Amino acid sequence: MAKVIQIKRFDSEYLSGLLDRFNNHLYQTDRGRTARIYVGDAKRFAEWIADRYEVFDPAAVSPLDIIEYRRYLQDSPGRPGRKENKTAGTVNRILISLRVFFGWMVKTGQIQMNPMEGIKPVAVSGIIAPKWLDRRQQAALIHTVQGKGKLRDIAIIGIMLHAGLRISEVCGLNRNNIKITERTGSVNVTGKGNKVRIVPLNKTVRKMISNWLKANPEGPLWPNRYGKPIGQRGVFKMFAEYAYHAKIKDVSPHTLRHTFCKNLIDQGVPIDQVAVLAGHSSLDTTKRYTAPSMADLQAAVDRTAWE
Repeated sequence: MAKVIQIKRFDSEYLSGLLDRFNNHLYQTDRGRTARIYVGDAKRFAEWIADRYEVFDPAAVSPLDIIEYRRYLQDSPGRPGRKENKTAGTVNRILISLRVFFGWMVKTGQIQMNPMEGIKPVAVSGIIAPKWLDRRQQAALIHTVQGKGKLRDIAIIGIMLHAGLRISEVCGLNRNNIKITERTGSVNVTGKGNKVRIVPLNKTVRKMISNWLKANPEGPLWPNRYGKPIGQRGVFKMFAEYAYHAKIKDVSPHTLRHTFCKNLIDQGVPIDQVAVLAGHSSLDTTKRYTAPSMADLQAAVDRTAWE
């Protein structure tokens, strides 16, 4: 029987415990880097529900509640000092957070029905591509990493940039997942939903990985300073340091995955092949890389300036 949770106050231990468990779940998946956003969106929705019904009972939330909340985000004039009327992109991001939140509650048996089933995103007038690194930024990052001479870090960043792996996929690799010969190479990846794909490795990343394996012939593939497998937080911290020294702002390890996809598109690789290499379940996801980035649009309007 589904577990019923009622939360009357937002500073209650019940809500705090629920969100803490949700946060821990996110860190056990590849959503750790955006856990704060997902948890914040879930908390604000719970607050909105409690304002309407005096309690937050996840099992009682219906698709109509979600639809009303979606309308509220779009149309509300906002409170003093607090803006509720969100852009379509922001509303869709919040809907994704709620889909993940309620999906987790169903999976863990806390509720029986997912109110997000059948909820459609808000129509977006145009598609802005995700952030990727241009050629200059890629060169600056690799130059910075190689300048430190840390073969492990070179291999990790190389495999994300040249094979498009998610950070969770990188941390989940072991030695048996990587096959390298004199002329070929590949990595066997277990991605979202335990879907397995094989990604070929180009000459550049094969050399990066081979250099590391020669220096580190046994033990975990990516050991931390304690000799244990490096975790996602360790990779985030490592990447942030190199990005800082390379003077590249507002990026994360996932930016390297976006860059991998964009590089393939720019080289004329068919979109269906890019989708397979990246492990995308839908071509709609891959199509984002054919859209102009914000930098592209900025450059376009800059060309019309008089000064």
